[in-house]
Amino acid sequence: MNIIILDDDILFLNTFKNKIQHFAKKIFNDVTIDISTNTSILQNKTYSIYFLDIDLINENGIAVATNIKRLNASAIIIFTTARNDLIYNAITVQPFYFIRKSELDNDLATAFILLKDYFIDKPFFSFKYESEQIKLYIEDIIFFETNDHLTTIFTNSKQYHLYTPLKKLMNLLNSPNIIQASRNQCINVAHVIQEKGNYLILDNSYKIKIGKKYKDNLKYTLNNYLMSKDI
Repeated sequence: MNIIILDDDILFLNTFKNKIQHFAKKIFNDVTIDISTNTSILQNKTYSIYFLDIDLINENGIAVATNIKRLNASAIIIFTTARNDLIYNAITVQPFYFIRKSELDNDLATAFILLKDYFIDKPFFSFKYESEQIKLYIEDIIFFETNDHLTTIFTNSKQYHLYTPLKKLMNLLNSPNIIQASRNQCINVAHVIQEKGNYLILDNSYKIKIGKKYKDNLKYTLNNYLMSKDI
């Protein structure tokens, strides 16, 4: 699960990250948490959950959230604020939840109860890995590739190595967003940042070459995904 925290207060960022990590690890096997005081971090990476301060010093948090939603309609926005009077202004963005800094622990606990309920119905891939049962949400898979019968699944925080053929893994995942890009690679179109000629730039700057045989089908799937998100 890819999480970003945006706030002007660096001391708060570090404290808040530790608290979020505590709750997130109880729900998700695979968690990456980035922190930043600058929204430029959003340009080259997508996230599933955004903890966003409404009252940023140099930017309007509501405007930032609106832009995030425009690019990713399924993004989960959780506003944080020290100013309760701004909550009503932020409702137009339809955030997932509000966290008042004056009630940080209680509100954060409630937010993760709601997140747990929300993700119950999300599609996931369950498998045993290094003696542990893993529940990997399909939306967290960036891409996977097969080399010498070993398939590696890439997420933002970890790589999983499985002796599962590419086609079989595609069938197990059974997701319209997973599409074959080359003979030995499949991508998740939800993680495509940019298309450059015969290459796709994915989250974490992964660069995937598009095989000629797969180009038309991949572009069709990618366009359908973008249209479904009104991008």
